[in-house]
Amino acid sequence: MKTWIRYVYWKTNIYRLDVRGWLENEFLSWEWWILLFFLVVPWFIWLKLAKRDLLVESYLYGSIIIIITILLDTVGLQFSFWEYPIEFLPVIPRAFPFDVSMVPMAFMLLFNYFRTWKTYSIALLIMALIYAFIGEPFCEWIHLVYYIKWNYLYSFLYYIVVGIGVRSLVLTIVSLSKI
Repeated sequence: MKTWIRYVYWKTNIYRLDVRGWLENEFLSWEWWILLFFLVVPWFIWLKLAKRDLLVESYLYGSIIIIITILLDTVGLQFSFWEYPIEFLPVIPRAFPFDVSMVPMAFMLLFNYFRTWKTYSIALLIMALIYAFIGEPFCEWIHLVYYIKWNYLYSFLYYIVVGIGVRSLVLTIVSLSKI
């Protein structure tokens, strides 16, 4: 029992040091403000542009994207594919603004506005190109992420596969619910 108590005490002290370091070095830094922007602004854009008749489908689609993105981001961190040097908050996943806002909002807008497979696929290709080869290098350049064992091409493929897979799943669920 004493070993468990020592472990909990040790983990608590480590967490306090982490929070202190975050408060002194990351919170309210210019990078932190960019993360806040990345978290808040896409939701406002989506709320302004979302089609009201597709809200339930869009939320389902976005929720699945968020779950997949958080899970894969966690795996990537565990395997040291990348690292996020700045935390938005020390109690949530490091890539929270990207995983719950930047990535899913773009996918959700595609889902809303490109209703046929042809238009959706073209828009998805353009989004994947922009996110993987412009957005991610920009985020690496301003030190919001460091890619260690990762290539932008992998991200491009991720956006394509997830976009097609989740759209297929949601359209199947919607069609089954109407039967």
